[in-house]
Amino acid sequence: MSPFRKFVKQFSHFLSGMVIAQLFAFVTFPILTRVLTKEQYGILGLVTTTMLFAVAIAKAGLSDGVIRFYKEYSGAREKLETFSSTILIRGMIFSGLVSLFYLIFLLLIRKYLRINEGYIICFLIMALYLFIRPLNIIVLYFLRVNDKTIFMNVAGLVEKICSVGLSLFLLLYALKAFYGYFVGLVIAEVVVSAVLFYWFFRHFSVNPIKVSNELNLKLIKFGAPLLLTELSFLLMSYADRYLMVAYLGKEALGLYSAGYNLAMYIGNIMMFSVSYAIVPIYVEIFGREGRGKTEEFLQKSLHYLLMIIIPMWFGYMAIAKDLFIGLASEKYASAANFSPLILTGYFLLALNVLFNSGLYLEKKTTVSFGIMFSAILFNICLNLILMPKFHVMGAAVSSVASCLLATGLTFWISSKYVTLKIEKKTLLYYGSVSCFMFLILKQIEMPGIWMNLGVKVMVGMLITVAAILCMEKEIKNKIRDRLCFRVEKSIRGLGCLFKDW
Repeated sequence: MSPFRKFVKQFSHFLSGMVIAQLFAFVTFPILTRVLTKEQYGILGLVTTTMLFAVAIAKAGLSDGVIRFYKEYSGAREKLETFSSTILIRGMIFSGLVSLFYLIFLLLIRKYLRINEGYIICFLIMALYLFIRPLNIIVLYFLRVNDKTIFMNVAGLVEKICSVGLSLFLLLYALKAFYGYFVGLVIAEVVVSAVLFYWFFRHFSVNPIKVSNELNLKLIKFGAPLLLTELSFLLMSYADRYLMVAYLGKEALGLYSAGYNLAMYIGNIMMFSVSYAIVPIYVEIFGREGRGKTEEFLQKSLHYLLMIIIPMWFGYMAIAKDLFIGLASEKYASAANFSPLILTGYFLLALNVLFNSGLYLEKKTTVSFGIMFSAILFNICLNLILMPKFHVMGAAVSSVASCLLATGLTFWISSKYVTLKIEKKTLLYYGSVSCFMFLILKQIEMPGIWMNLGVKVMVGMLITVAAILCMEKEIKNKIRDRLCFRVEKSIRGLGCLFKDW
């Protein structure tokens, strides 16, 4: 199987899994925005944001270490046992320590937090989640390097089903308290952990005696800059939540969280699908065939990624207001004004996965951290300037500006190692088609919010598919060949049937 075909196959697996996972997020979104007050929805976002930071620290770059070093240690059984033992035991130690420090830190600062005492229990409950989640992620990356993409998606789907079902059940019926939502998240993580570790221990051996100090040192050297990079990325994405509580209050945080989350659900589908699928493949191509073939593969992937995200962004901008009214009610309608800017930032970060390939392959993780650190400083400074004057719109502008800075710097510096070109023809063509689609969609007005949304989505998809078939000869030829093959197969089957008759 060619590398690009493998990428398309794995991307489709991850895309399907992410779409299904985000559908569950869309189920909870309208329920939570209606059941919870804006203040409670803001606190919900604050707790989950805090967990993102804490889980990143607890992982300590180990998940990336699985991808980078697995091939090196998987050749012999003894080396593989050393690898799995070192990764898992070190992961358990880090998760335990970070969970403990999280609890101590939370208890020390609880008096200084500007939130109601009743919300503190939500943060405390998530300490167990913090211990389990990093270990689950490590096992998921073992699935990833073994091409178990379908199993990985099923595990993610099970987690979503359990977390959505249990969280809403405990919130609305069993406990009938805000903290019940977080109890459901913890139980769901425990269920998924049982499934993942059952698979892990069937395929890998773990022996504390086999823990390697040499491998530990490698993982620390490789993972520490990536940990700092991930924390910088999270700060760039979520630092504005903490600033917003201080400057604008919890209700403004609730509005911003709603606008941010809806864009994030869509952006995550692309960003994580690309990241999960493409990184192991280009690492393998670079090791086997060198820079030239890697650049060829990444250039083709970039072209097709732009083909998808440009129309998606214009389409989202056209339907955003209807989407917020339909899903979250009129009280969140104003979020449509800034949410497309948030989606722009996520799409820039999806492109950054490709642009960062040169730095990743050359193990320039310190440079990656420097770029993200620069972007986060820029983000915080811009928020301090814009947020007091322009409120949530200022936060959204700061977010997209910092993502643009990070992607631009990554593209410029990484091109010294792996060169990619942004094709002007691709940008011009799909930009023009998308503008035309946007203007058409803005003219559509149907009775009923959901009918209006449905018609706009269908029309937008038809225009986009027609534009792709006109431009992309390779896609058109593959579809034609597949149809011809199926027609020919059907004719042969009918011929055999008549012959036997």
